[in-house]
Amino acid sequence: MAEPAKKKRLSHAHNSSQTSSSNLSEGDKRFVEGSIVRITMKNFLTYDFSVVYPGPNLNMIVGANGTGKSSIVCAICLGLAGKTTVLGRGDKVGLYVKRGCPKGSVEIELFKSSGNIVINREIHVENNQSLWMINGKHCNQKAVEEEVKSLRIQVSNLCQFLPQEKVGEFAKMSKIELLEATEKSVGPPEMYTYHCELKNFRNKRKRTGEWCKRKSQFSGKVKQRNERNKHDVNRYYEKKRHLDVIELLEKKRPWVEYETARADLDVLKREREEAKRQLNTLKQTHAPMKNRIQQIEDLLKPIDAQIKTKTLEIKDASTKSKQNKISWTKNIKISRT
Repeated sequence: MAEPAKKKRLSHAHNSSQTSSSNLSEGDKRFVEGSIVRITMKNFLTYDFSVVYPGPNLNMIVGANGTGKSSIVCAICLGLAGKTTVLGRGDKVGLYVKRGCPKGSVEIELFKSSGNIVINREIHVENNQSLWMINGKHCNQKAVEEEVKSLRIQVSNLCQFLPQEKVGEFAKMSKIELLEATEKSVGPPEMYTYHCELKNFRNKRKRTGEWCKRKSQFSGKVKQRNERNKHDVNRYYEKKRHLDVIELLEKKRPWVEYETARADLDVLKREREEAKRQLNTLKQTHAPMKNRIQQIEDLLKPIDAQIKTKTLEIKDASTKSKQNKISWTKNIKISRT
């Protein structure tokens, strides 16, 4: 910075702690929305009281080690509702108050075309709490974060705010992380949102593609299995047709058996009638012979009776003769003795 300009800003700081857009010089009118117009530090780290007026273009703070260059960076971060983890130094905000002081404060004035915004943060060491004010009115940290976000200030983005303790982390960022941080830093608010939606769509497309691929593979396997099962299905239906035919034939079987038996019965009836006819014919043919035989039998009956009578008489005579012979023989034996 040029020395005259610096003196001019310092003299202007003694007139008022809040600077409006009407008090800016012609060069200061080149500030863009969200530019830091003034930084005021009280009992903050190495400073008892200090006011810094950054210019609208590139600002450089040059000094020896321990002169408070990093203190200004810390004041910017904490004054814009940044987290202590962004700075990589103390984890409690009370550690940023100058040693021996019960409280400290940081006041940052941001340029806005409709009227500058003054954010004041008062830090208390005892309870490690902060009191916030916007344009002299008390508020909470959430309101400050919303106001800072509306001006597209991102102290947690290493592409926009890079403390020296985070240089190592910045160097380790991947290309994807750098791209996202750059989009958040210099792009319109919807750029990162569109990028996230694009990634989600790409992931969804990838998942959908994998799902379609799995379904296609599954479909191919199912088709192959269906082809293998097709022969079994055809055999099953063929077997079912045969079983149906067998069932139908089993149902028809009694009727066929009945018809066959009926036909056999008709044949037997005809054969019986024929046999009866032949029998009648033979009876008529052999009737004279039968009558003759009957007559002969009638003639033979008396003769048979006589033969039976004679036979009985012969038997009786023979029996008597045997008995007489036995008696005679016994008599002879007795006489000899």
